[in-house]
Amino acid sequence: MSANRVLVVIPGVPEQRSGGGAMLYELLAWLADRVGPSGAVAVVVPVPHARRSELESLERDPVFPRTHWHPLEERRVPGLAGRMQRMLGPLPADMAKVATPENASMLDAIRTSFRPTAELAVSSWALAAYRGQSFTPDTRLFMVNVDPDIVRHDGPLLHGGLSDGLTLDVDAALRKLACLIDRPKVRRICRQALATAACVGAVSPADVTPLDRLGGRSDTVYLPPLMRPKPLDRAAAVPNTVLITTNLAYQPNVTSLEWFLREVWPHVAPQKSPQAQAGGSPCLTIAGLDPRGVAPRLCRGHDRVTFVGLLALAELDAAFARTAVAVNPTQTGSGFQVKLLDAIARGVPIVSTAWSNKLGPAIPSSDDPHELARLITARLTPGSSPPFDYAAFHASATAAWNAFLFEARRPVTP
Repeated sequence: MSANRVLVVIPGVPEQRSGGGAMLYELLAWLADRVGPSGAVAVVVPVPHARRSELESLERDPVFPRTHWHPLEERRVPGLAGRMQRMLGPLPADMAKVATPENASMLDAIRTSFRPTAELAVSSWALAAYRGQSFTPDTRLFMVNVDPDIVRHDGPLLHGGLSDGLTLDVDAALRKLACLIDRPKVRRICRQALATAACVGAVSPADVTPLDRLGGRSDTVYLPPLMRPKPLDRAAAVPNTVLITTNLAYQPNVTSLEWFLREVWPHVAPQKSPQAQAGGSPCLTIAGLDPRGVAPRLCRGHDRVTFVGLLALAELDAAFARTAVAVNPTQTGSGFQVKLLDAIARGVPIVSTAWSNKLGPAIPSSDDPHELARLITARLTPGSSPPFDYAAFHASATAAWNAFLFEARRPVTP
C-alpha cells in the first residue's frame, strides 16, 4: 500500500489556546501522527504578515513531523478605498484578500509536486485558494460551521444610558453593515463549496441537515472534532470556582457572555456541603482573547468575576485543573463549540446551554437561566459529578476520520 500523503487547505493559522485555531491544531496533529513515518502532510494556509512568527513556531513544533507548511499571501488594499472594494466585490471580505491568481497557481503547483493520496479542505473559506473558487473533484470538505449562520453581528450600536448619555459605536455600525453585505456572498460561496466537494463532513450532528439542504446533497456525515486526551491532575481543584474560556473577538461570544453575566451568574449560589461552604462564595474566571477590550464593560457591576485575558497554554491547563466546573454559555453562532472539547478532553466537568450542547445528555445543559444556574451550583464541589467518557468519544471521532479520509482511497487528480 502506498504511503499516506495528505494535502490540507485550512482557513487560518492553527494555535493551541482557543476556538477554531485549537481545532485546526488538533486535526493537524492527528494527521501528522496518522500518516506515519512513511507519509507526509502538506498544509496550505493564509498567514497575515503579523502572524508569520506563529507559522515559524509551527514549523519547529515537534507535534508536526513530516508536515510541510505553505503560506498563502494576503492582498489587502488599506483604508476606505480597500473597505469599499471589499464591500462591493463578489467575494466575502475575508476571502477576497486570499483569492488571487498567484495563490491558486501556488496550490496547483503544490498538488502537482506533492502528489497527495487525499486532499482535505476545512470550511468553505478554503475555496479562496482554489482556482475559480471550485474544489477539485477529489476534495473532501470538513465544515466547521454552517457559514451563513456565523456572518452576523449581534452587538449593540449604542452604549451608555440616560444618566451618562448614549454614544454610537462607529466600529460596531461598520461591522454590522459589512456583515449584512457579506451574508449573501457567504451563502453563495458555501453553496459552491458544498456542491463541488467529493464528500462533506459536518462538525456537529445539528449541522448535517442544513448543509445537505444548502448544498443540494444527501450524503453529509457527522465528523466529530479531534482533540487528544489531555487529562489533568484534579486533586487541587477548588470548590466554588467556575471557568469560562472564550474568544471575545467573535461577537456571538460577547453576546452570550453578556447574557450569562446578567441572567445566570447572579443565581449561582454555593452548595451547602461543608467542603463547598469552606470555599466561600462562587467565583467566576473568564479567560480568552479580547482584542476590542470589551471585557471590562461586560464584567463591570458583576460580583466575584475576574477576566484574566488570553492565557499561555500552561496557565490555561492550571486554570482548568483548579476549577470545580467549566461553563459554555454560548447562545448563538454555529459549529461544535470548542469550549466543550477544551474541558472534557482535560477531564473537567462542564455545564452548557442546551443550544450549544452538541454531545447530548452526557453534558448537563439548559437554556433556562435559573436551571443553568442550578446545574452549575450542583457541581461547585469537585468530584460531585460523573466524568464524561472522553476516551470513547475520541475513539469514535478517530474512527470517523479514518473512514472519511483513508477508506476507499484513490489518488488525487493533479
